[in-house]
Amino acid sequence: MDESRKKANRKWLAKNYESITIRVPKGTREQIKAWADDCGLSMASYIQEACKEKSEKV
Repeated sequence: MDESRKKANRKWLAKNYESITIRVPKGTREQIKAWADDCGLSMASYIQEACKEKSEKV
């Protein structure tokens, strides 16, 4: 991918998305990845769905 395309992608991402960083105990990332894979989701989608489900239970 050429540099101008990378720059355009970064600009689009910055305009349309926010980033959240979390720290988890070692091994937790792999467990979340396995759960996401079992559901056919990316880790990001799995976490977003879990947060949404949790918020609806409150």
